[in-house]
Amino acid sequence: MRQSRFVISTIAILFSLEGSAQETTDFSGVWQMDSSRSESAHQAVPIGPVTLIIKQNAAEVSIETRRAQKHKPAISSETLTFKLDGSENSIVGNSGAQIQATAHWDGRKLITETSRNIQGSTVTTMHVFSLDASGKELTIDKTLTVQHGYQFAGANNTGTGKDVFIKSRASLKK
Repeated sequence: MRQSRFVISTIAILFSLEGSAQETTDFSGVWQMDSSRSESAHQAVPIGPVTLIIKQNAAEVSIETRRAQKHKPAISSETLTFKLDGSENSIVGNSGAQIQATAHWDGRKLITETSRNIQGSTVTTMHVFSLDASGKELTIDKTLTVQHGYQFAGANNTGTGKDVFIKSRASLKK
């Protein structure tokens, strides 16, 4: 009798652990910005078309951002890799600056954070990635903070915005 209680208790614990395991979202795919619903497309200096190429496995997520700029033929591209265990990853950006990158899960949302130095000021970003129920629409809530040291009343060093991306039919090469 005592042994059967132990077995039943052990099974109950295993099922509760399985139910509490982190359920993650797979953001892999090619994503095109919907400029009509994205705040980045309507900022003071509008950006051209933006494409995200996201590759994700159990250990990390790689996000390549391709941007076209109006009146410029070249497309700029930056790829950031985030470790999904929450540890920091140090990357050299296109400008040669070091970028510290971290990521963690908040339920089914992926939160990525970066920090880099641009012209003597620390610039940090936080992006919250979420998918709609169909998995075909990606929303990114963005926060950008510039540590410029301004201390006067009304100085704003943080901006926020939301961008919407639609999954492209283009496939990723693994």
